[in-house]
Amino acid sequence: MTEVVLQTDKLCKYYTGLRANHNIDLDLKRGEIHALIGPNGAGKTTMVAQLSGELASSSGRIFLEGRDITALPTHQRALAGVARSFQINSVFDEMTVLDNFGLALQAHQGHSFHFWSPVRNHRSLHQQAVDLASRFGLEQELQSMAGTLAHGEKRQLEVGLTLA
Repeated sequence: MTEVVLQTDKLCKYYTGLRANHNIDLDLKRGEIHALIGPNGAGKTTMVAQLSGELASSSGRIFLEGRDITALPTHQRALAGVARSFQINSVFDEMTVLDNFGLALQAHQGHSFHFWSPVRNHRSLHQQAVDLASRFGLEQELQSMAGTLAHGEKRQLEVGLTLA
C-alpha cells in the first residue's frame, strides 16, 4: 500500500457570508501527481493557501506524513516539506541555472558559508545542484542564465527550486 504523505480532514474556509471550501477530505500518496481544477471562484487558490499555511482554515485539519501541521506557520511547513509555486515565475534571472539550484539548496540546508559564494566552489552542493537540474530536465542548461530560459524551462526551474 502506498504511503499517504499529505492528508486533509474536513478542511473548511469561510468568510463572512461566503463558503470558500467546505469539508475537503484529501489523501495524497507518495509519488502521485495531481491537478486542482475548477472554475474561477471555486476555492482552488484558497485550498492551496490553506495547505501551505498562508491562510488559516476555519476548521478541519491538515496532516503531513501523519503529523498534524494545521497550526504550523508557513515557514515551519516549508521546512517540513510543504511549499508552493506561483503562476508567475520567481527565479534569479541574472544567475545561472546551476547557481539558482545551488542557492535554493544552500538556503534549505542552512550552510554557514558566504551567501554569494559560487556553488561550483562547494563540491557536495555543486553535485546536489547538478543532480537536481538533471531531475528536472535542465542538465543541458546548467551554465545558462535563468533569464534566457524559455517559459516552460523557467517553470521547471521554479518547481525544482520549490522542491529543493
